[in-house]
Amino acid sequence: MLPRAVVVLLLWGATYWILTALSPELAPSIVYITGISWVLAGAVCFGYLYRLRKEMGLLPNQAASTKQHQT
Repeated sequence: MLPRAVVVLLLWGATYWILTALSPELAPSIVYITGISWVLAGAVCFGYLYRLRKEMGLLPNQAASTKQHQT
């Protein structure tokens, strides 16, 4: 979870840097909306990836419980 959060925060920071470079008088509401959109996009993207790994059985906890049910 932590590396994913770092990626989202770095990308939000890059977006903020680009926005401030384009317009030095940037309204705070634009920064807040950008941050919220990155958080939502990160949650959707990483939630989808988690669901795919869960369905494929690639999660460590799921693999152990699957072996117990098969025996």
